[in-house]
Amino acid sequence: MLKPAHAGAFAATALVVASMVGVGVFTSLGFQLIDLDSAPQILFLWTLGGLLALCGAFCYAEVAALLPKSGGEYHFLRTIYHPSLGFMAGMLSAFAGFAAPTAITALAFGEYLHKAWGGISVQHAAALVILLGTAAHAVSTRTSARVQVAATSLKLVLILTFIAAAWLLPGKGDIRWTLDLKTDAAAVIQPAFAVALLYVTYSYTGWNAAVYGLEEWNEPQRTVPRALLWGTVLVAVLYVSLNASFLHAAPVAALRGQEAVGHIASTSLFGAEAARMVSGLFAVGLFASASALLWAGPRVLGAMGRGMRSLSFFAPRRDVPHLALLFQTTVALILVFAAGLRDLMEVTQIGLTLCTSMVVAGCMVLRVRSPELPRPVKVPLYPLPPLLFLTMAGFVIVYSAVKHPTTTLAGAGVAVFFAVIWFPLKLIRK
Repeated sequence: MLKPAHAGAFAATALVVASMVGVGVFTSLGFQLIDLDSAPQILFLWTLGGLLALCGAFCYAEVAALLPKSGGEYHFLRTIYHPSLGFMAGMLSAFAGFAAPTAITALAFGEYLHKAWGGISVQHAAALVILLGTAAHAVSTRTSARVQVAATSLKLVLILTFIAAAWLLPGKGDIRWTLDLKTDAAAVIQPAFAVALLYVTYSYTGWNAAVYGLEEWNEPQRTVPRALLWGTVLVAVLYVSLNASFLHAAPVAALRGQEAVGHIASTSLFGAEAARMVSGLFAVGLFASASALLWAGPRVLGAMGRGMRSLSFFAPRRDVPHLALLFQTTVALILVFAAGLRDLMEVTQIGLTLCTSMVVAGCMVLRVRSPELPRPVKVPLYPLPPLLFLTMAGFVIVYSAVKHPTTTLAGAGVAVFFAVIWFPLKLIRK
């Protein structure tokens, strides 16, 4: 394990920020503009997503302080509810929470790198960034922390520079910025808004990254809550500012339905040649996101390996769970060449939303079941944050099921499968 002196709040916050600021914010806007047609609608969407993520972060902070052990949802759900639900969450994290998002982020990296230098294919560039991240995190946890802090710092500098340039230069955006209360309110209550919120919640995924290697942080009961909360607030501000910059920079017709919105906005601002360089810089920034997933993800399988005899081969022998890292890398590489970006985003988000919702509900369960436990961290305005999070999560799931029933059922079916398969595995262990 990493020595406490090298695992403070700064590194934990860097991990949270890098885990959140990934492919979603650079690819979601184009899909949202298919159904939403004004800046107030878009910015309210991203603000609402940030509020939802902050409510979840408050609840996770309380649960993490009560149950300070690595493994994230795997540890939380097996402790609060039942080991089968912990196994479900752990496997969903391994596949949908980390391996699939690693592939998604790597594909986005490939898209932007291809825009900058057309000689390399998207899939090959994606495979390259996964292998580079794996090599960096296979050395030691101390090396992982240094790589992550450096990559995240570079990413933030690039994003802030782009935001400043977008508003200093004359933009070509033609979206409506004035608030039309009747029209905008009607758009917010439509099923399409819930589906757009699904993409936004995906973009905010990662605010819970610090809980997966919880035991590796110095004073985890203080470090982790700070990282969760400050990281989420910082990213919410960045997301709203970045999407406003995209809308200011480029016309709606050019952005609508497109994945590489950052490249399109850069082309509108700087011209085609300069935009190639900016896309290359965006690709470098996405390395930090892939790196964060490759750091945090193996910790889940490592925790499962310590807790389950049938998965003991995933338990780390030293500070790095090498076999778990190799497993995540292999699955991510397979997904890079086997699935599309949008399909992966839709299918994986449902299972992750279910698991995070169960942890948030677990915060309320622990309040009722174990009120005597000391709580170094408490959710402010309780029970409003968990109720708001659960209400919005349910809203997103129900309306996404109406809009895209096949992908929603596929995501829920995978979650149920992993919960049920725990029982025969238990018999095998016996």
